[in-house]
Amino acid sequence: MPIDVVDLDKNMKSMIYDVINRRIIIAQTLPPLTRYKLNKEISITFVVRKDGKPVRYGVQAKVTDFIIDYKLASSEVMAVGLEQKTGQNTYDLRMDYRVRPNADSNLRIECNGECLNIIDMSVSGFQFSSRDKDEPKIGEEFKINLIIDGHLLELAARILKMTVPASHDPNLHYLGAKFIGNSRDYEQYLMRKIIEIQRKLMVEGKFA
Repeated sequence: MPIDVVDLDKNMKSMIYDVINRRIIIAQTLPPLTRYKLNKEISITFVVRKDGKPVRYGVQAKVTDFIIDYKLASSEVMAVGLEQKTGQNTYDLRMDYRVRPNADSNLRIECNGECLNIIDMSVSGFQFSSRDKDEPKIGEEFKINLIIDGHLLELAARILKMTVPASHDPNLHYLGAKFIGNSRDYEQYLMRKIIEIQRKLMVEGKFA
């Protein structure tokens, strides 16, 4: 089965080789997953026909291992082992559209009473810049306030990556975070706002 593998950063193509209980074996993705993703969660999405119409479903899965010589019927291939973490739910790839909120977007994220400098945001997560020595570390969870048109939502997020941009400031970091938790109430508010920002950027010719 062909699948899309969705990470905070990108959308990758792959296919499922095997499913054994909650263990899923997939082909190495294109572009490839790296060992940095070991023990990290990704989303797997796929399309099936329901009542004659295509419906996209998705599950969350953790990368558990990289298999150098996975045996198929006629060859050995590179594969990736995953552990399924959630049940199947309908999935909308628009959730991974990323936009950069500007000053008049009425969309911001606060942490410890201060606004984060958002680089870009999707329904699944966001990237922000920081010079704070006490910034959260990779894998760490932290509390945030997501404020959309004055509507405050208290959420948790987890840092998935940290990069150093090409600048002359050694203290500047870019951090990628994912929204976490069982409550998904924020999604309808954030999706509506992201689509609103996209439409405005398209009208202004700033969205490709």
